[in-house]
Order: sequence, then structure tokens, then C-alpha cells
Amino acid sequence: MCVVFCVLFFCIFSMTEEVSHLEVSRLLTKAVQMRAAVLHLQPGALPLLRVDGELRSITDEQVVTLELVMGFLDVLASATHKEQLDRDRQIIFSKELENRQRIIVQVEHERGRLVITIRFVDQHIFTFEQLRVPPAVLNVIQQGRGLMIISGPHDSGKSSLIASIVETVNANASKRIVMIESPIERVFINKKSLIEQREVGIDVPSWAAGARSVKETDVDMLVLGGCIDGDQLKEAVMLGEGDLLVIMVIEALSVLHALDILHGYLSPEEQVSWRLALARATSAIVNLRLVPRIGGGRMPIYEVYVRNTLGQAAIGSGHFVQLENVIQSSSQDGMQTLNGALATVVRSGEVTPENALQESTAPDQLKALFR
Repeated sequence: MCVVFCVLFFCIFSMTEEVSHLEVSRLLTKAVQMRAAVLHLQPGALPLLRVDGELRSITDEQVVTLELVMGFLDVLASATHKEQLDRDRQIIFSKELENRQRIIVQVEHERGRLVITIRFVDQHIFTFEQLRVPPAVLNVIQQGRGLMIISGPHDSGKSSLIASIVETVNANASKRIVMIESPIERVFINKKSLIEQREVGIDVPSWAAGARSVKETDVDMLVLGGCIDGDQLKEAVMLGEGDLLVIMVIEALSVLHALDILHGYLSPEEQVSWRLALARATSAIVNLRLVPRIGGGRMPIYEVYVRNTLGQAAIGSGHFVQLENVIQSSSQDGMQTLNGALATVVRSGEVTPENALQESTAPDQLKALFR
């Protein structure tokens, strides 16, 4: 009797596991076919997709159940991931599916239940021309030294820009590139350059430790995929004052907002001295966002600061607001304001005035540029 029950239990368990795997595969495939950037699974709600920046319910699917969420967790997460989830109550990790599609999986607790967010990493790496990267950004990369800060809101194209920068250098120059990420998104293949991708928590204990690990070593370019504390900022600034190019990524609404966030990582006692170092090290600050394009899809829009004497003085003194005037009056150095870039694409007929105004941090000033 016991033997029969055990065999029956094993068969039922195996069938449940198989169905869960098929269901997970089906939903992931459907999301990719619908050109989704993100899939949200919350028990009690329809599955949600983010397509071209907008959330859409999958109306022909059933309401998400806790069993479905657990099925996704069982299929996608390793035993180590599950242990970390039990310990930290949340986890984020990357995974490569059978079709070589890479995903970023974020599992969290909400009202005592699990919710899962899956981000699909676009395997296509865009060229600078496709991303309309301003020439000033390319000039800074070619100079190969200093601190470049890549900023933007969530889902603004920062990862695509970083991938384009790394692949452009990889294809055209013999460099050693070290990337510190959490988790690793795209996996790069060496071309002319040697690329090393190190994951926080697996290959290095922290962001700052990852940055410190390249000191006194033969590295040409360091990419820090996130900035979360003052220690990492200090390491990035010190390295940026040296002979390598340091690229740091941060979520921020504008160039000024990025500086405010970085400044806030420092204690009041540290701010004066490290502000001066930041002013010297920072070769460029780029802020970008994706704006709906007429005819479908989205296009990147850039605000760009490139180091010059006036900008360096504004950052060093802590008068960040003065940087707005510096950017506005320094187009000859390759700088551009967000409103200027938005007005250009409105005049060219690529973006509607309404969508441009929604993305602007100073819509009243942008309206004046339409006249």
C-alpha cells in the first residue's frame, strides 16, 4: 500500500512539475512575442506586460495564482536563490533560458505573498548611430579617461547605452574592460578587447570592493552597473582621476539630480573635499530617457554635460543649479539641454509636443521653444 501511494505521489509531483515548467515557458514565450520589456506576476491580478513603456494586461490569460508564482520560482530559481529569498525576503538574479534569452528575475514579498517581476534583456546591441548618441559622448569615450556618469529614470535606456559603449570599444580598440554588475545582464564576447564581468555577491563582495579590485592593475575601462553608497562613489572618483575611463550608472531625473544624489552619499564633513575631486574627475554626465515616437516605438533623448572650466567650478563649489546655465551656453563644447533635445525632435516631426512636455523637467520653458 505504501509503495503504491509513494509511486502515485511521485507521478503526481512529476506531472505538476512538468505542467509548471510548460506554463512558465508558455508565458515567457508569449511575453517575448508581444515585445514586452517586463512581465509582472502578482497573485489575484492578470499578468501585466510593459510594452513601449506602457503597462498592459494580458486579457486572454487567467488571473495569476500563488501556485503559478511558485511554479515560476521553482523553474527559474536555484536552491541558493531560494535560501537567499528566505533570508533576505527579496532577491534579484539573472538567468539564461534555453533559447539564449537572458532575463532578470526579481522576487519580493507583498502583503505576505510572493510577487515576481521578470525583465527581458534585449540581446540586440544597438550602434551609436541607432541610439543617436551625441558626438560629445563618443569624444569622451575615445579620450579614455575620467568619470562618465550615465543617468536616467527607470526604463530609460541606460542599459542599452552601456552595452553600446562596451561593444563599440570592444569592436574597435584593444582594451581591458572590467564590468561590476548586480546581476550580470548581457554576456559580452571578446573581440579586440578583453572583457571581464564580475557579479556583486558572487565574484566580488560589494560595489566598492569591485572598484578597489582594479587599482594598480592593467585596466583601461571600468563599468560600475550601480551606485549605492559613498564608498563606491569615492572609489569611482579616485579611479576617474587616474588614467582609466570609469563609467558609473545611477537612476536620476536630470544631470543636476544625479549630482544631488551623489552629493548626498557623502557626509557633511566629506562633501567639500570630495566635491572638488568629483569636479576634477567627471568628464561627462549623460541623462537620457525614452520618448514615444510618432508611428510607434520609443527614441532616446539626451541631456549632456561635458567638463569645462565653468562646469568644474559649479560642481566644485556645490552650486549645481549653475550647471543648467553652463549646459545651455556651451553647445560649442557638445553640451545639450533636455529641453533643447526635445524641441529638436518635435520640430523634426518625430515626437508630439504632448509627449515631449510629459518628459520635460521644465515644461513651461519647453513650450516657449515650440513658438
